[in-house]
Amino acid sequence: MRSVIDDAPPMWRVIRSNGLGIIHEDERQHPMTINANGLRAITLRTTTLAALALLCIGCAPKELRDQAAAGGEATTATATSTTSAIASLSGVVNVTLADQITSASIEHPTYTPPEGFKLPFPDALAARDITPGKRGGNLTYVAFGDGPKTFDPITANDSASNEVIARMFMGLVEFNNQTQTYQPGIAKTWRMEEDQRNWILELREGLQWSDGKPITADDVVFGARVIFDPKVANAGKDVLQVNGKPFIVEKVDDYTVRVKLDAPSGSFQALIGGLVALPQHAYEDELEAGTYEQALNINVDPAKIIVSGPFKLKLYESGQRVVLERNPYYHKYDQAGTQLPYLDTLVITYAPDMDQMLSRFQSGQADAFIRPRPDSLSNLAAGAAAGDYTVYNCGPGDGSNVFWFNLKMGLSPKSNKPYVDPTRHAWFSDARFRQAAMHALDKESVIRTEMRGLAVSTWGLESPASRFWYNSNITKYPFDRAKAGELLDAMDLKDRNNDGIREDAAGNPVSFTFITNKGNKVREKVASLMAADWKAVGIDARPQFIDFQALVTQTSDSFEYEACLLGFGGGGVHPANSMNVYLSSGRTHFFNPSQEAPATDWEKEIDELARSFNATLDINAQREKFNRMQAIMADQCAFLPLWTSSVFVAARNSIGNLKPSAITHEVLWNSDELFFK
Repeated sequence: MRSVIDDAPPMWRVIRSNGLGIIHEDERQHPMTINANGLRAITLRTTTLAALALLCIGCAPKELRDQAAAGGEATTATATSTTSAIASLSGVVNVTLADQITSASIEHPTYTPPEGFKLPFPDALAARDITPGKRGGNLTYVAFGDGPKTFDPITANDSASNEVIARMFMGLVEFNNQTQTYQPGIAKTWRMEEDQRNWILELREGLQWSDGKPITADDVVFGARVIFDPKVANAGKDVLQVNGKPFIVEKVDDYTVRVKLDAPSGSFQALIGGLVALPQHAYEDELEAGTYEQALNINVDPAKIIVSGPFKLKLYESGQRVVLERNPYYHKYDQAGTQLPYLDTLVITYAPDMDQMLSRFQSGQADAFIRPRPDSLSNLAAGAAAGDYTVYNCGPGDGSNVFWFNLKMGLSPKSNKPYVDPTRHAWFSDARFRQAAMHALDKESVIRTEMRGLAVSTWGLESPASRFWYNSNITKYPFDRAKAGELLDAMDLKDRNNDGIREDAAGNPVSFTFITNKGNKVREKVASLMAADWKAVGIDARPQFIDFQALVTQTSDSFEYEACLLGFGGGGVHPANSMNVYLSSGRTHFFNPSQEAPATDWEKEIDELARSFNATLDINAQREKFNRMQAIMADQCAFLPLWTSSVFVAARNSIGNLKPSAITHEVLWNSDELFFK
């Protein structure tokens, strides 16, 4: 599910998935090669949709920056020139593409233990295609923000929480960021039954929770029970459904689970990552007592957090750092029989701004970080040799920055006042106002200047990197102040007193505030530039920079705000996991979330398409439905898409088995395999 992120290009996290939701390949390591310019390059396999299509956008030439500063006409730098700019930076490793994978299996019906591995029991997980490492060491990763909001894998809906939780809980099915394929996790096989509606999942026998208790089918069934409990707020229930009807998860025997769907679905493999095995023996009492949502909060005793993943919680200092230590019962082993993870501890520290992230890395206080500020990239790359680190260009990310207006109707139960002032709500609800706001934005200028060319303009919620699912034919709103003015004039929003700001027929100035999180200097500057663009067409937009936690509260709980600049991402590369954004009932349908019934006819049509999407077995039929959903959303300008950013990673050369990726959990996705050379 998409969820909120507070790092450089903000995103919304989701179940990790592959490009088509229909691919399963054996795990294979992809070698480092030397490209034409002499730089090391990571060779990745691609799915049919080329999920990581290399768009390598480089630093903008000075003349383009000067042109933008002078108000020149926006133009698009070519991929050739920008790629050359990146290549000229010493210390940068570029991502290149290899051959395509065209397998179309949505099942993984059999499991055979690999040969040559010294596994302590047959169902232990083999760490394939890695360099055997040595145990020991403490790796420190620095992230932007103020830390996790919860340690609960079911209710978490922000990137900081999910970054930690993914190290603590193993999924039924895991996703390999490098090969773009599904791999067995707690489940060793999954297959359809004859009716194609029901699925059988076989679990690994011999796995244990971090307290030594066995992991069984009861824990999978319990996890589903928590997800679908009406008292437990979570985004999972928005997507784990077919035809609007939730998955039914039942125990067959101690190590077999049946999942019943309302109709055959080509999305199942992409969705089962959202089913969570949760220790029934640890949390059932809390669920029955109605206190489950406190059982895994950030104030709980770490000893009470029972996990299945490579690390368990040792310490959390609020807003400062998370210290994870090796889970002694983790079930993954390398070929020599060494139990993973290799690291003794994994420490995630939190920086209040991007300058401190950079400073901590350059001073040696951190071993890795992601998404350096664009204007710091040249200096960061130039210092790579002296600092014994590498900067990796992983290509475009799996999400995009967006803006939206709050369209939620009604009164706040907390204040007994409208969520949004009725006058402003009337403007926001008119698609012409949203379209005008989009036409008024000079996105390309911002990309060239503030983003240093390290981004690609988007017109929908999906990243153009996901070419199979990305609809390139949706309505676009290029920078056109005259067109913006025409749309506003048609709404009778005009500058009636010649002060430069439009007024409605009642004399109300066309003004609003929009929130975004503080501490991200790039986003703060972008917000100011957007406000300037809107002022140029007579709209008074005022950014408010607030703490990230306050932003989450306003957008997800109180709903008392007018507009927001943030972003979506982590949606993986299968749209089944993004339905919580598209469905009007979804918690992350942010412009008007958790609707009991769709407020508009166009949202009703999207709901119908979204519900039938998962009830479709044919992948091409699914694509047609999703293309229509994207087209409706673009026509209505429900979200104002901005851009997707290229993902850069900086990491010490001493880290072994490092496989940086543009997809969610860019550095730590294989943290159990990392070691110090």
